[in-house]
Amino acid sequence: MPGHYTLDEASPLGPAKLTPAGAIVDPTLAGMVASYKRTIASSYRSIRPDELRKYLPAGELLVSPKVDGQIWFLVLDEGDAILVNPVGRVIAGGHPVLVEATQVAGPRAQGRTVIAGELFALRRGGRPRVGDVAVAMSGGARAEVARMGFFGFDLVAGGDAEAPTPPKEYPERLAALERLLEGGKRLKCVRTERIEGATEVLRLYKEWAEGGAGEGLVVRPVAEPRIYKVKPVFTLDAVVVGYTRRREQDTMARSLLLALMRENGQFQLVGTCGGGLSDVDRAAFVERLEPLECASSYRHASREGALYQLVRPEVVIEIEIADVQTEDAVGRPVPRMVLEFDDGWRPTQALPGVSLFAPRFKRVRDDKQVNPTDIRVGQLLETVLVEQLDAPAEAPDRPASTVLLRRVWTKNTKGAVAVRKLLVWQTNKERVDARWPAWVVHWTDYSPTRKAPLKREVKLAPDQDVALLIAEGLVEKHIKRGWTET
Repeated sequence: MPGHYTLDEASPLGPAKLTPAGAIVDPTLAGMVASYKRTIASSYRSIRPDELRKYLPAGELLVSPKVDGQIWFLVLDEGDAILVNPVGRVIAGGHPVLVEATQVAGPRAQGRTVIAGELFALRRGGRPRVGDVAVAMSGGARAEVARMGFFGFDLVAGGDAEAPTPPKEYPERLAALERLLEGGKRLKCVRTERIEGATEVLRLYKEWAEGGAGEGLVVRPVAEPRIYKVKPVFTLDAVVVGYTRRREQDTMARSLLLALMRENGQFQLVGTCGGGLSDVDRAAFVERLEPLECASSYRHASREGALYQLVRPEVVIEIEIADVQTEDAVGRPVPRMVLEFDDGWRPTQALPGVSLFAPRFKRVRDDKQVNPTDIRVGQLLETVLVEQLDAPAEAPDRPASTVLLRRVWTKNTKGAVAVRKLLVWQTNKERVDARWPAWVVHWTDYSPTRKAPLKREVKLAPDQDVALLIAEGLVEKHIKRGWTET
């Protein structure tokens, strides 16, 4: 199997070797593990224990405890065994899990067999946590690999003599997996019970997960491909740093942009929240946040394309979250921008962060202050492992922008002067950071007699020609009789 991966840049992991990402040189294997992670991630739905009766379908259910570890794949081929993860890291050599795999599952495997599972590390005095895996894998040659184990939960390729290729239906794949891993100690098939009904799922939740006994449950209905994660709801205290308004009712907030504070006082974006807000809440947030609007050299767009209006970091809220993840569908860290505030917002650097699932507004926390204790980014570590939380974010050197066009119009109305301004510039930054647009068109509409005096439109363009066409359209739309260009 060495022809499928390279150990050229590997480092010691106890008696084994650990490679950086991208060490799989076999494109079929690399594509297989990456594709599986994407597919399985899109199949999951996180629900709370009190939502079981609402969402779980009738019929037989396969229920397993959710192991708090990292997804890795055990690959068995021609008497050899390795562990690989979705981004192509490889563990090879004398790791205890691999030694046992060659003894227990190796003789039973037919052809190249790939098993998806959770790599975990035992903790003294408590259940395994995802952070324990990183700790056990640190230390180089002295890494505590003896604490590590692997629970397989799906058969991706290969199989045994009875099922040499993965059966289509999950119950049959699970049966093949149980046969392959039978007799293992640190290498096992995940415990699974076949039950029916939400009442029985709740019973297992109380037994396996409630009160911190476990991370949660994984529930697979036999009759459908959807996979449910049943996890306890947890909360975060975060500061509101921006908001959007409803298009049809601009006196109501649509969504809130949230951040947590790092130890050094920098703010890291954590996500957005629009759920759980009543109309009364939405109106109250506009009234409270509008006076806090401030300048920002950072722009954040919603999924609908609306730009968030950044505000001074003063309002702390509590949100309720169904789930949180630190990786995208292919196993890459989720980047989240780190910002600095000094009378306005300035972006520094995107560092590993999280994705929030089903966040819901719970309440305003006027009893909390904006400091590294009350809205600490370390709240995330109670649920997931986030790398580089202690690392300071540093702004990279970026080329200065070049202004191409600036036009201003004024109009006297009701004894006051209204202003409309067009600005077109080339960022010059897309060459060093693909997240930056090449061209920006900015329209400002200021009317002191309006309830919301200042309105802005920001449009992005891939080149100068498109930017100028957008600019012409804005002028044609907004500049009518009575406006004078200055």
